[in-house]
Amino acid sequence: MKTHHGFLALRTSLRRGFTLIELVIAISIVAVLAGAAIPVTAKVLTYKARKATREELQVLGDAALEHFRDTRTIPTTVSSLMVDSNVAGWSGPYLGGAVTDQLTGTSGFEVDAWSRSYRFTVSGDQLTIASRAEDATFGNTDDISIVVDVGVARREETVAELKLLNQSINAYNATYLATAPLSMVWSTAYSTLVTRGFLPTYTGYLTDGWGQAYVPVGTGSPLVELTSTNLAQSQAGNGNGNGNGNANGNGNGNGNGNGNANGNGKNNGKANGKGKGKGNGKGKGKGNGKN
Repeated sequence: MKTHHGFLALRTSLRRGFTLIELVIAISIVAVLAGAAIPVTAKVLTYKARKATREELQVLGDAALEHFRDTRTIPTTVSSLMVDSNVAGWSGPYLGGAVTDQLTGTSGFEVDAWSRSYRFTVSGDQLTIASRAEDATFGNTDDISIVVDVGVARREETVAELKLLNQSINAYNATYLATAPLSMVWSTAYSTLVTRGFLPTYTGYLTDGWGQAYVPVGTGSPLVELTSTNLAQSQAGNGNGNGNGNANGNGNGNGNGNGNANGNGKNNGKANGKGKGKGNGKGKGKGNGKN
């Protein structure tokens, strides 16, 4: 009997020891898996936070552009997109559906996915809205930002306004060109158009989207068309310039060559014209003239 009890005690001891070893192994495996999963989880969370921040920055950028279209001023805070601060023309709110951030208690649009405030920076016609991202520090490579160029809105306004103004000028000239030609001074011509009922009273028609006066096309009187010097400049900045070159014809006269980036040109004499387009790059085109 003693032998039998001793054998049972040994088996029980072995079973208890084996169970303990199993627990140690299981805990070790779980620890290894957890250690491997934590970095992966952190990367996933960071990816999602960056994605959400980029999407919100796009929303903020669109709202800032609409704010500028209405007020002609560039917003410098998120709150100016949501609350009227007595800016002329404000037609907001330009952001909707915001929820309260749980950590800061502010509007969800005012902070990024890490609950940190966005930074607005204005330089000329460009507004940069930035998030310091995961490292919580501005100026590092992980920063997320969007650049809003309000020059786009200025150009849109100018093009639309010029269309209206030139239609009014054409309508006036169809009736009064011979008897009361328009002055080449735009402010004077504008007053005439208002007096005759071809334009409403709106002093904004005197200047383009950049706040500069419209100018006549050509130099001879009367006024037949307006333009903006800023439109040509904005085209040059976008690299969409047309080049004009002059060449002497080898024939009965002189030929003027007009070249553009597509390489099309016309001359009155036999000549080759070359033009360079203004922009970020230069494009050369050659035009073959016909006599």
